[in-house]
Amino acid sequence: MPPKKKKGKKKGKKGEGGEMSVKDKYSKTLQEMDCLKHELETRTELARRNDARASDLKQQVTDWEKVVAEEQEEKLDISADMIRQYKTMQSTMALRIHLLESNLSHLQVQLDTTQKKLATTEKEKSDLQKKYDDTVERMEREMIDMEQRYENILVEAMDAVAGKLEQAQSKWNKACELVQLDNITKIREFGLPNLEL
Repeated sequence: MPPKKKKGKKKGKKGEGGEMSVKDKYSKTLQEMDCLKHELETRTELARRNDARASDLKQQVTDWEKVVAEEQEEKLDISADMIRQYKTMQSTMALRIHLLESNLSHLQVQLDTTQKKLATTEKEKSDLQKKYDDTVERMEREMIDMEQRYENILVEAMDAVAGKLEQAQSKWNKACELVQLDNITKIREFGLPNLEL
């Protein structure tokens, strides 16, 4: 800014009509030039300082932009890595789920097959048990019937033997009596006394 002009009249020699002399004007011009030079130097120094400050601020902004860019890049890398890990985990989980579902389906088929085999085996066992029970019951009836028949046959045979023994005994008794009579007759013929036989 140009220096303010002082109000009032300056003491010194004046020319005609109150005008300043050439010397005064020259001195005043030199003073004004010194003031302007000093102000220019001051403004130049302020501009230099402002430029230095602006340069520092610009460097700081550049550094901060670099830091922010690095952080953003790091975040992007972390985000990309997390997305990659998530996708890998998702793929792994999907594969494990598929394998588990396949295994479950296979086990379900095995279970159904085993249950069918078990039902068939139980039916076969039930049929065999019924057949066994029926066979045992039939054999028991046959044994009872056979025992009854054998008993009847044995009774009939014993009755037949007893009848034959009675007949044989009757014949034997008759034969004995005939032999005794014949012996008595022969004894009498020899003149022997009667003897009780």
